[in-house]
Amino acid sequence: MFKIINKRFLGCIGAVLLTALFVIPSGNSRVESLLIPDAHAGFFNKDLELFDEVIDLIADKYVYPPDFKQLFSAAIDEMLATAGNDRLNVIKTSAGQMIKGSKYEIQYNLNYDPAHDLASFKKVYYFLLDESNEKYSKEDLETAAVIGIMNSLDPYSQFLDKSSFDKSMRDTEGKYGGLGMIVTQKDDQLMVVKTMNNGPAHRAGILPNDIFSKVNGRDLKGMKIHDLAEMLRGYPNTKVTLSLKRPVENGVRTYTLTREVISIETVEYQTLDKGIGYIKINSFSKQTNDQLKDSLAQAKIDGVKAFILDLRGNPGGLLNQSVKVASHFLYRNRMIVYTQGRKKSDYKEYRAQYKNSLLHMPVVVLINRHSASASEIVAGALRDSGKALIVGENSYGKGSVQTIFRISNGSGLRLTTSKYFTPSGIDITEHGIVPEIKIVEEIGTEASIGPESIILGEKGLRTPSIRLQTADLEKFFKETDDKKTQKPANMKPLDVQMSSDINLRFAHMLLNNLTIANKKQTLDKAKEIAANIHY
Repeated sequence: MFKIINKRFLGCIGAVLLTALFVIPSGNSRVESLLIPDAHAGFFNKDLELFDEVIDLIADKYVYPPDFKQLFSAAIDEMLATAGNDRLNVIKTSAGQMIKGSKYEIQYNLNYDPAHDLASFKKVYYFLLDESNEKYSKEDLETAAVIGIMNSLDPYSQFLDKSSFDKSMRDTEGKYGGLGMIVTQKDDQLMVVKTMNNGPAHRAGILPNDIFSKVNGRDLKGMKIHDLAEMLRGYPNTKVTLSLKRPVENGVRTYTLTREVISIETVEYQTLDKGIGYIKINSFSKQTNDQLKDSLAQAKIDGVKAFILDLRGNPGGLLNQSVKVASHFLYRNRMIVYTQGRKKSDYKEYRAQYKNSLLHMPVVVLINRHSASASEIVAGALRDSGKALIVGENSYGKGSVQTIFRISNGSGLRLTTSKYFTPSGIDITEHGIVPEIKIVEEIGTEASIGPESIILGEKGLRTPSIRLQTADLEKFFKETDDKKTQKPANMKPLDVQMSSDINLRFAHMLLNNLTIANKKQTLDKAKEIAANIHY
């Protein structure tokens, strides 16, 4: 394999720590993250040290053989954009490209010889530096080149500056220094949605719907929510001053709070009636499996006989956490997912870990178009096992694994290093995880052939499916409710949600009176319900 510079850097890669599988639609983040020791480049001239490290990593670790002509072309284009094309004249010639500046001009060309392309890239780099008259630095141009390269690879590979890298590491930990509150933006106002029990904001008496006016004396007018979130987060034991308006009061309340390590609540649980447990997993962080264990312990106390596992809107997270979550519902040592990199030897299997699992309990998994990455691993493993029924929409379809590498200057790379496959060998990138029961806004022409049909699944496989339309289910449940003579009193929040959440309600109906994990039995019940719905 081709190495341009700094082969010694790659020797550091052997000491790694598996941490994350990240999404972005974040999430946007199905990343299997490796944190490597700082790498050190040349002893003398340190120009383009970062660039060299990035090229070496791509050459060695990228999931596909890199197209070096494309990489260097993207790097040059991004440098030209940074330098400002208004002062430069870029002309295509029969021999390649010509750049005319205020002082002189250069000509360069790119081919598929990496050494030649590197020399051409450096020629442009030093030309632009000379033309700049110190309007931008070496670091500015080099960073632009790296950003250009990473953006040319695939939608998920990305350069992370030091701040973004630190944030990425913090998010995968599932802990951060903060105030313990969830905020939102509504009608151009930044407001509190909820505070976490016993967090700094909760103890101070901050309430839902309180509206932010200032943070550390800075007026927040026109600020976006992600900017506010960054202001509220920080290192533990540091202080931040908030000014908030309470809608029912005149005036502003001011609080000075001390940030603490906040554990992100990624798992929500409630026991529903009929002995059914509802588990909502919002993301997969280092805390997820521990929080799930607490939920399952409560379910055991409550005598739960079946589970609804809600992965809707879950953008993913840590690969090892998705494996642990799926392990609770599968035979020990059953395959959950496998990954395959560029080389044949870059193959790894992940298998169920627990001897005492809930494999005999019926499970319905809810997914939608925003379920991605680690969510798709769990849904795919439970579906392929033949025990869980998948309900909802096709998932997002992100079947690639990103690895996070730390670079010597404190920045990092999120680089696609492999693809993952469900136990049956399906690459879900194109169609996502295809549910056995699809609940869609409109069925269209398929309605004419009834609710039970054949749909095109992953890899073009013809997959049996029951298709239900949202409006028909809403009408069905309304008619069911109208027939009830007694309405439940003191409804819990989730009961209220379930009354309007038709996917959740349908899953609950499927699991009523089921005592064993039998997908055929659950599907038969779904067909029976579908037959009673008006089309």
